Amino acid sequence: MIRFFISFFIFSSIVAQEEQAWVFFTSKNVEVSLLDNPSEFLTAKAISRKERHEIVIDEKDFPLDQNRVRMISNEQGINYVTQSKWFNAVYVKGEESDIRRLSSLEFVASIFFMNRGLNNDTSSKERIKSKKEQNNKFIEESTFEYGRTSTQINQINLAPLHDKGFSGQGMTIAVLDSGFENVDVITGFERSRINSKILGGYDFPNRTDEIFQYKNSDHGTSVLSCMTGFIEGQFVGSAPDASYYLFRTEIAERESPEEEALWIAAAERADSLGVDVLNTSLGYTTFDDSKYDYSPADMDGKTTFISQGVTLALEKGMIPVTSAGNTGGSPWRIISAPADSNAALSIGAVDFSGEKAAFSAFGPTADNRIKPDVVALGQGTSVLNDQGNIVSSNGTSFSGPIVAGAVACLWQAFPNKKPKEIKEMIRVTASLSDTPNSDLGFGIANFGLAYSDAVLDSEITEVGESDENDLISTFVDYYLIINERLVGSEIQIFDLQGRLVLKTKTLTNKVEIHTLQDGIYAFRHSVNDEVTVFVKN
Repeated sequence: MIRFFISFFIFSSIVAQEEQAWVFFTSKNVEVSLLDNPSEFLTAKAISRKERHEIVIDEKDFPLDQNRVRMISNEQGINYVTQSKWFNAVYVKGEESDIRRLSSLEFVASIFFMNRGLNNDTSSKERIKSKKEQNNKFIEESTFEYGRTSTQINQINLAPLHDKGFSGQGMTIAVLDSGFENVDVITGFERSRINSKILGGYDFPNRTDEIFQYKNSDHGTSVLSCMTGFIEGQFVGSAPDASYYLFRTEIAERESPEEEALWIAAAERADSLGVDVLNTSLGYTTFDDSKYDYSPADMDGKTTFISQGVTLALEKGMIPVTSAGNTGGSPWRIISAPADSNAALSIGAVDFSGEKAAFSAFGPTADNRIKPDVVALGQGTSVLNDQGNIVSSNGTSFSGPIVAGAVACLWQAFPNKKPKEIKEMIRVTASLSDTPNSDLGFGIANFGLAYSDAVLDSEITEVGESDENDLISTFVDYYLIINERLVGSEIQIFDLQGRLVLKTKTLTNKVEIHTLQDGIYAFRHSVNDEVTVFVKN
């Protein structure tokens, strides 16, 4: 079981006979005219971000019909937890019979129990699947004295971006965690407070804007410090000038699948506020009540709702950065949800020398994708505790936010890059990009190289349309568009391990590649046997 990605034990009682479930609604009752007025449900920053990255505003962005939500919450025996506009659903708790009774409401399309043994009706599962399927930056020269954080900053080569003025200014990060004790008072966050960089937040379990009232966990405090903590000459986070929303989604006193639902609600709010980067140092495998447990086979990026939520977060224009987990030395061993999502930039941990931390979770995913994506310092990381003291701590909980802050800095430098492009820039410049493995993924991130690599910029993102180019574009989705002179030639595509994954003879200038997994490939043709690198996104 993973609570946070640091080591401690949680004891809690289990409510007898209580079940938890998603209740999916039929199509939203919204007027088409709302599409012409997105400012009614999205902030100006959110709309601007979507326009910049060509993200379509669709029905998933529309809020739920609150009359439906009230009807559900008023039903006898039902304890309403939260709602999701992306999934067009509410999350509830109650006895099985009371939850099943909700299916009699005309606007309820289907119900999915988190105790999956209760979902025995195949047709119901298909209905659920069908429903879900429906459903300019300030730059200023700024050199920091890093002090205790110099190792974690320099290990990922982030200082060159800071020196060029890319320290997160104009970018917004949402931190989804368990508690942010004393962030409002300790000196290490004073710089962010004075400059109004803490934009607010929400405590989803307690349903209050008073994010600092909850005092039972300082995990989020230490996580946040990795990004925006600042003590002159002693401590500098990876994105000290970014803006932050703080969302409490985790319930420290127990481990329950409702926390996944709360995470989804927070991610949706982050999207509507125009957040750029999501940081999540949480993960889910097993629960206090074993009937909800996942198995390693479920870590396929599609089974858990939180991983589905991460996928939607990327689709909506945010970059989700998730900690890989601390299960490397346990029988579970592999990454947890949502780090298994293909959309997540999943971060493992290394020590000062760059060796894998023993606790850092291994890959691959259940469907054999490379994970983690990259790694950063997670053993002996310098963080701030709830008293504002600089301490050394272990966990992918801390390597994750170090990278999340760095992602914001890189994206500040290239504001017109799409989320998937930024992710691939980080992967292809990491230390093991040519030989990724299940221990360290693509290796230690190198943000200085990602920023300055002229080969990456010219060969992967903006090749252009010269007659001399074999590929019209080398950042592609469904088709490779090849030069007309290559039509009729034999095409071969190889993965990073040199394995032939596609061989065909072209009849047109389009080569279908939609069956390939996202990643980096080499393209070769029979005209002159030249090789070109491209990214499938």
